[in-house]
Amino acid sequence: MKQGVNRFGRLLVSVALLGWATAGSGFAFAAEQASGAAEMGKRSSSPVATVQIQKQPELYAVEPPPLTVTQCGQCHPGVFQDIKKDGGRHAFTCQNCHKSFHSYSPRKNNWDQIMPKCSDCHSPATVAHAQVFTQCAECHSNPHSIKVMPMSQKLLASCATCHAGPPADLKQFPSKHTKLSCADCHTRHGLIPSCNMCHKPHYEGQDFKTCASECHPVHKPKEISYKKDVGTRTCGACHEGVYATWTKTPSRHGKVSCAACHTKHGFIPQCTDCHGLPHSKQLHERFPKCLTCHQDAHNPPVRQR
Repeated sequence: MKQGVNRFGRLLVSVALLGWATAGSGFAFAAEQASGAAEMGKRSSSPVATVQIQKQPELYAVEPPPLTVTQCGQCHPGVFQDIKKDGGRHAFTCQNCHKSFHSYSPRKNNWDQIMPKCSDCHSPATVAHAQVFTQCAECHSNPHSIKVMPMSQKLLASCATCHAGPPADLKQFPSKHTKLSCADCHTRHGLIPSCNMCHKPHYEGQDFKTCASECHPVHKPKEISYKKDVGTRTCGACHEGVYATWTKTPSRHGKVSCAACHTKHGFIPQCTDCHGLPHSKQLHERFPKCLTCHQDAHNPPVRQR
């Protein structure tokens, strides 16, 4: 019993000593804080700047001129190059679209407010397809490269909206081209492919930008047409026998191009279209068909001299 009392007494003494030590630490901390505050007070009363800088209000007497395109391009070189290469009609001063500069704030989340809208310039009244497509970025994904449009499914499904002629031709004049997607040939918007990408030339050395420059309109290739100056070698690629005969004729017809007589593909002219009635009336009545005597229009017999 006596030992228990002694232990309890020692415990009380330990607790008391711990309390005094804690209180002492608190007093010391408070004194330190007070000393620090006093020191800060002394510092705040001293001058903030240690260097005297003379004011120069004359530097701000004149309003700065607007930024030039080149100056904008110094910080935005990618945008500058996009507009330079593929900007199309958007190659004008930046301020035409951007009225506010460097005013975006993540805290304000004001991106939509400061960015220009396509509708600021392009309204349904001035742009026909704007009546159908209200989300310009679905086709024109980069307003600084307005001519570059990725061949997305949205764009492919809308080709006829801006290019009504080609789809109508493909439907009206069926061919193997009718079964193709626009993207099979036009791998990017605005690309006019060479027919050589898929088709071999008719003869060695034949070169053409598009087949339409020779004979085949690309969206209706079976409707063959050609210009008056089409090369005879082009005609000979399909009409080999006639071409071989024509190249060897000693007659004057050997100096006349195919298109001079065959003004339209498949058209068979009459001799009288060029020659009229060179013989007597009686002879023409007796031989109404010129080739009865002249045998072959591409190699008519000539009088030997």
